Amino acid sequence: MLALRVPRERAEEARLILSENGLLDKHHRIEHVGNMVEIPLLKKPDAARSEQLAELAGEVIDLREYQWRETFKEPLRNILKNIGVPEDVKPKLPSRWELLGHVLILKIDESLNDWLDEIARAYSEELEARAVLRDVGGIEGEYREPILDLIMGTETETTHVENGIRYRLDAARLMFSSGNVDERIRMANVCGDGEVVVDMFAGIGYFTLPMAVHSKPGKVVAHEINPLAHEYLSQNVKLNNVQAIVEPHLEDCGDAAENVADRVVMGYVGTTHEYLPKAMRILRGKGIIHYHETCPDRLMPDRPLERVEEAAENEGKQVEILNIKTIKSYAPGVSHVVVDAFVE
Repeated sequence: MLALRVPRERAEEARLILSENGLLDKHHRIEHVGNMVEIPLLKKPDAARSEQLAELAGEVIDLREYQWRETFKEPLRNILKNIGVPEDVKPKLPSRWELLGHVLILKIDESLNDWLDEIARAYSEELEARAVLRDVGGIEGEYREPILDLIMGTETETTHVENGIRYRLDAARLMFSSGNVDERIRMANVCGDGEVVVDMFAGIGYFTLPMAVHSKPGKVVAHEINPLAHEYLSQNVKLNNVQAIVEPHLEDCGDAAENVADRVVMGYVGTTHEYLPKAMRILRGKGIIHYHETCPDRLMPDRPLERVEEAAENEGKQVEILNIKTIKSYAPGVSHVVVDAFVE
């Protein structure tokens, strides 16, 4: 059976590439063999994908069979089978969820209020969660705090593991979007050796930690204005043993030192464009900016590109757009995008 053998630290990045290109065999188990991971394939990658995977030190092998596994649909199938609610209610049950460590987050329709306890029980048992939060209102405020109700359990502080990185957070009070996983994995490999990076909106370390753990920057200066998020950022720096690389700062990034960085990360959405002039000045001479925004699809790709170009022009700089990428759908007709721009 065909499989891709890849170093453990590059496995999640490789898995995403395989999944995006229809190469991932989801019906057989991924296996860990020493420091390597073997990912079953549906077919041999083409030349372009083979080259891309080779950059991750990946090698296609055909040595043995892999164990059959349940597909990603099985948890919901099991939940629908075992949950104690009327049959006409089941089509309204959540088909998606966020599982952060031992904390499960569900969006539950108001028409299901009479069955909240049973829903929490069934989902938590199948997904092995110890606490269940109900998403009742998205996010709010300057600190982008989630609006959630606790419907089962008591302990909402948890450790979420992704791409070999441990993120400690209180899931009831801080946001963590699994929809951004591809971007977090991408950012793990963008830094050049010895670079100075400034993360203007660090949160609990969403992008700071992948860069510090998986790349070789000289320093990552991580700014966060929310005291609670900064507290967990500081914990996560120690938890992932990158104290020698990351400097957490509890302050508004508008007060960040200027002319210091080779790379600036702007992983916030809402009013991010207002900080583009500051990002230009944080760079020392020339460097790369990763600029995030939410943009109506009808204004893509012009608006985010024009905002970057206008900010550069106003700061007396030139800009070359390296890449623009849609991270995920943010709302109907609105996308969360990131622009990579070289500025000098």
